[in-house]
Amino acid sequence: IKDIAQLQSSRDNQLVGYGLVIGLAGSGDSLRNSPFTEQSIRAMLENLGIATEGGSARAKNVAAVIVTANMPPYVQSGARIDIDVSSMGDATSLSGGTLIMTPLKAADGEIYAVGQGSVIVSGFTAQGQAEQLTQGVPTSGRVPNGAIVERAVQAEFDDQAVLTLQLRNPDFSTAIRIADAINDYTGQRFGMRVAAERDSRTVQI
Repeated sequence: IKDIAQLQSSRDNQLVGYGLVIGLAGSGDSLRNSPFTEQSIRAMLENLGIATEGGSARAKNVAAVIVTANMPPYVQSGARIDIDVSSMGDATSLSGGTLIMTPLKAADGEIYAVGQGSVIVSGFTAQGQAEQLTQGVPTSGRVPNGAIVERAVQAEFDDQAVLTLQLRNPDFSTAIRIADAINDYTGQRFGMRVAAERDSRTVQI
């Protein structure tokens, strides 16, 4: 049943954050066209206790990125999840870069995970004297197990009088068969029927 249906309350939670990828070999944002990158660099350095007043940054090895992740249901604090990293400036490649500590928030504005690590990019850009070749998308990448969950999403089953199963592919006959399978098991073991199909998508227990 778990392969064709899931509990209504057990869904992924989408997370998003804004961060910086450093260590790029001259393929980062041009700060003239991406002023928010320079602002972020200054803010990061000031948080580390480094004064940045006066002068202007010329770092071409930094890129501003948006970081996204899906936090699976029931994941606990301390677990690791994959994160996706996408450039939001005019960087030409994130290859060889490292994402620095980036808080990841959910729709409620709370921080649920923090991401950091080396970015793996599947695409590449090669440039010669006559032309430039781009294969794949070098401005987006992935950090496997790059985020540590800091806060778990609580799921309280004790407060639910009825559990609802949602079919991944709605089909009324499949919903009936799921309800029958559950009732056959509970009937033999507990002497009662507990499941009923409600529509082509849901079975209530």
